[in-house]
Amino acid sequence: MASKKPDTGFPLAQPRQRPVVTPLGVDLPDLQKARALWMRNRFDEALALFESTAKRCPQNLLAQIDASRALGTRFELSRAEPLAERVAKAAGRNGRIWFEAGQTFRMLFRPQRAIECFQKAVEFDPSLADAHLELAVYCERRHQLKEAHQSAANALTARPGYAEAELIQARLKRRSGNRDEAMADLHTLGTRADVHPLVRAQAWVETAQQLDREEAFKSAWDSLEHAKVLLRPGQGELWDESRHLVQVLKAIASDFNSSTLDSWRASLKAPQRRAALLAGFPRSGTTLLEQALDAHPALVSSDEREAFARDIFPAIWSGPNIRLPTLALLDAAPPERIAAQRDRYWRFMEAALGQPIGDRVHLDKNPAMTLLIPGMLRLFPELKVVLALRDPRDVILSCYFQYLPLNTNSVCYLTLERAVERYAEDMSAWLHLRTQIPRSQWIEVKYESMVDDLPSEVRRVLEFLDLPWDDAVLSYRDRLATKPVLSPTYEAVAKPVYRSALGRWKHYEDAFRPHAERLRPFLQAFGYNDTEPSTAQG
Repeated sequence: MASKKPDTGFPLAQPRQRPVVTPLGVDLPDLQKARALWMRNRFDEALALFESTAKRCPQNLLAQIDASRALGTRFELSRAEPLAERVAKAAGRNGRIWFEAGQTFRMLFRPQRAIECFQKAVEFDPSLADAHLELAVYCERRHQLKEAHQSAANALTARPGYAEAELIQARLKRRSGNRDEAMADLHTLGTRADVHPLVRAQAWVETAQQLDREEAFKSAWDSLEHAKVLLRPGQGELWDESRHLVQVLKAIASDFNSSTLDSWRASLKAPQRRAALLAGFPRSGTTLLEQALDAHPALVSSDEREAFARDIFPAIWSGPNIRLPTLALLDAAPPERIAAQRDRYWRFMEAALGQPIGDRVHLDKNPAMTLLIPGMLRLFPELKVVLALRDPRDVILSCYFQYLPLNTNSVCYLTLERAVERYAEDMSAWLHLRTQIPRSQWIEVKYESMVDDLPSEVRRVLEFLDLPWDDAVLSYRDRLATKPVLSPTYEAVAKPVYRSALGRWKHYEDAFRPHAERLRPFLQAFGYNDTEPSTAQG
């Protein structure tokens, strides 16, 4: 839940002078040193120390947990899972240890194993409110509303007044049709001074979303502003870091040209696997398209994994005394480094998926990756790019109406002006990139076109990916109970395709009026009318 502190996976952030005894074992000096290295971004050294400590002290569960979570964060899941299983095996009837095992498996992208551990945790210790809450969250995201309600109720029995559980309960009441009680609960949470600001912000966002659905647009906007006021003090240095990162990536995209791509392609041996990227801008319909495509037996998708941006991309260009990426650094990367990182990418993705990719097309779905397209092309010059489009005003409004944990992307949505500017930066980069990438390697898909005729748009993308039609794509919603959606749109994508989100921005036209000139070039470039949403085929 959002009110918790960022989960680094480590119980202590700073080293101490002498070992500390925890319920999981002694917090050894080497573990403290490894955490300190991790906090300084010296990941390889930290991992080596975590692993050596876990191997040297196999009975110390804290060492196993720290090592497993650190390895999982780096997508080294084949090394991380055995350590997590060692913790689970040692748990016996200790609910607290089962809970820590569950948290670890959650970080290792093993939701079913995490659920099993949380179930064991509450079986042996019903007082573990956090374990009940984890189960409620998993069930709600899988649309198992009855089970989610029971777990949330159990969390409140174990810890009366648990605000995160009350938030889940309010969401479940709203989803079950108990609108008035849900709104009253959300209002109480949003106005209680003793509730964490992030929980209060979520309550206000959910209130705003419900009011928007009810066409109470002025009240919806006011509620949304309550949420933003609560979130803005937490932005800290994230905004400055975000601006810096965007400018660096914009420069790479601006320098990118077709000749550079030709040289990258010429230096690459015949690819053995098929890579595709689904990018665009958040809330452009990427989740809907990804879910339909992922139902195809010859395609497998990865949903918003951080492996490329956080680990693979820096490994391509980084080196001693090199602090920032440039196109020249990407171009200078030796072939053996590119080959190693390609192999690492496939290994990471297969580990997160928990299955081999084989000869299937792998679709890396991440709408925040548009500025990183040159980096992906350095790794995969043959990459197929699927670019999701939607009326810019609807996209920006939808982003603004979301609650997202603060990071260098979501910090851009704390004001409408920032959201407009971030859209302009990302899509300006795309307008340049699409002139430099061969037309056979990219396709644009409009959300409005998917709403009009989803099968036709999916067929068009499948043909672009050299895949035959398969009727399974029409039944994508049948898989959602067992295939969790990581995107915030997990609830919407479970519903039949609907038209109510088209032209939604017009209900907030006054807020968009100051930004009309900034957005006009994109409306024109992507075929949207200045005042009406387009329904033309992309």
